[in-house]
Amino acid sequence: MKNNFQIPDRTKFARLFYGLALVFLFVRWKNSMLLSQLQQPSLTYLSTDNTYIFFALSGITKFLIKHYLVSVLFDILLVGSALVSFLFPKQKISSVVFTILLFVYIVVGYSLLCFHKHNLTGLWFCSLLFLSTTEKGFSLLFELVRCYCLFSYASAGFWKFFRGVWNAKGHFPVIIKNDALGYLVQHPNSFLSEIISWLLAHPALLDNLMMFSCFTQIAFVIGFFTKRFDLFFFLFALCFHLLSLLLLRAYFIEFAVILITLLPLSALYKREKL
Repeated sequence: MKNNFQIPDRTKFARLFYGLALVFLFVRWKNSMLLSQLQQPSLTYLSTDNTYIFFALSGITKFLIKHYLVSVLFDILLVGSALVSFLFPKQKISSVVFTILLFVYIVVGYSLLCFHKHNLTGLWFCSLLFLSTTEKGFSLLFELVRCYCLFSYASAGFWKFFRGVWNAKGHFPVIIKNDALGYLVQHPNSFLSEIISWLLAHPALLDNLMMFSCFTQIAFVIGFFTKRFDLFFFLFALCFHLLSLLLLRAYFIEFAVILITLLPLSALYKREKL
């Protein structure tokens, strides 16, 4: 028997996605992370990424950061396109604009920050959902983005497995020591510091947590064949990102927005026509 809510409602998902996008942009504004707030830095880091290199050679990166008014206008358009998409979810012009501007923001922003993170990748891929306004087109994009979501988490598990770190004794404790050291030094008496210290005193527990995380991420492959475990995958991924934030100071909450494709809430779906 088929589920009665397998057709995603574009309007409801658009309101959910762009609402979250606006929250994330607000947080970035509060943390002075928008292009116009980066103080026109002169250093860039392109690595060997062809997209970053193309943007730099084409002059896009330099143009956006060297002209303050242009970067302000860019930020306004980025936030404005998200706001318009939230208020008027049935049109797609602002959705297309948001997807394009977000891509530019990711490449230019992280070129200037000299550190290529992928915490905005999930947000960008999720924005592709709304490039179609038809039910058939949106449903197809929804399934494709859902597959990318499953792939991204499963590939993380396979990476741990084939790199041999999934069962390396003491590997996870070392990661926590390196990533949480700054926090432990600055907040030695906080409740979180006590929790981290307790975990570091029990490395076997952290080793088991690494193995559980690895094989649970690999289990996301099951999602390619059935949606029966979507709620479990959704809750696991959320807990994974929250623990990464608390223990490793790794902020990937923006990436987690792609998990809305695994959210099995009937209110977000339309009933199938008999």
